[in-house]
Amino acid sequence: MASYCPNDPNDVECCVKKTCSTPKGSGTCINTADKGSCKGEMVPGYCPGDDTIQCCVPGASTPPPPSGGGNGAGIVSAAVKEEGLPYVWGGGGCSGPSKGGFDCSGLTQYAICQAVDKTIPRTAQTQYDSPMGKHIPRAEAKAGDLIFWANGGDCANAVGHVGIFMRDGWMVNAAHTGTPVREQSIWTSSGGESICPDAVR
Repeated sequence: MASYCPNDPNDVECCVKKTCSTPKGSGTCINTADKGSCKGEMVPGYCPGDDTIQCCVPGASTPPPPSGGGNGAGIVSAAVKEEGLPYVWGGGGCSGPSKGGFDCSGLTQYAICQAVDKTIPRTAQTQYDSPMGKHIPRAEAKAGDLIFWANGGDCANAVGHVGIFMRDGWMVNAAHTGTPVREQSIWTSSGGESICPDAVR
């Protein structure tokens, strides 16, 4: 900001740090090019601008959550490592991001491939239907379990989104165009989609 420094030369301006608040705590928005100066964790999705500006939360860490079937914590960890990559329709799979990013089911397939070395189906509906997974009441979900949303709540025929359960009230997912892979609160309904009563482990 100009006009706030001694003698006010045109090439000397005041740098005002932008604070940010995340589920992991409060911090300061910094450029990812300067992430080496962050003595904590860089958390995307909580600062203005594009994904090169992220929230540096000092000393932040994600405690290992209780795991679901297999290696639930590993599934969460694999997805979290991709935070900040953009949502790309049809993007991602067992080999990692494609076309520059992930869509929802590309991220879940990738995380499970990385953590448990199994290849689940590629789309949200086929992941929900797959006999490779066990349906459990969503209230019993643990870290690494998959949670789903369907158009009009029709989970048998119209599943359109999937995320990875992290802990009570929180998931990691690739939500939609314009948002990066990120952690966010679990929502129940939006845009005509409602959460399914079952999670899949």
